[in-house]
Amino acid sequence: MSSLKSSFPITIKEIYLDSFGHMNNATYLTLMEEARWDLITKRGYGIEKIKQTSLGPTIVEIKINFLREIKLHEEIIIETQMLSYEKKIGILSQKMLRNDEVCCTADFVIGLFDLKQRKLVLPTDDWLYAVGMKN
Repeated sequence: MSSLKSSFPITIKEIYLDSFGHMNNATYLTLMEEARWDLITKRGYGIEKIKQTSLGPTIVEIKINFLREIKLHEEIIIETQMLSYEKKIGILSQKMLRNDEVCCTADFVIGLFDLKQRKLVLPTDDWLYAVGMKN
């Protein structure tokens, strides 16, 4: 099953840098999270939907590869795409691109979390649409 590929542009600001003058490793994850929230919010699964349903995204595992340093004022694109969703577990891939150069890749094992029962649940149709697995 092919899924939607989302693009999220961002300019690297001073607050994202570490003492070496390039983007801090934790900032990569923060910006990727921003791109994921942008995707699901635009597709109708923002914080209000989470409050309504008591179902929201959670991350179970992350594998990240830092390939090229990213520096101040560089323009990057964060691409987000679901690779699969089987039972309660989805695999989501994100890439940070500077022009066509891949600077960072990350694979996330995600799920839909029931905030009342405090456990992973099967994805709803609304959730699958939000992450780009359904049109």
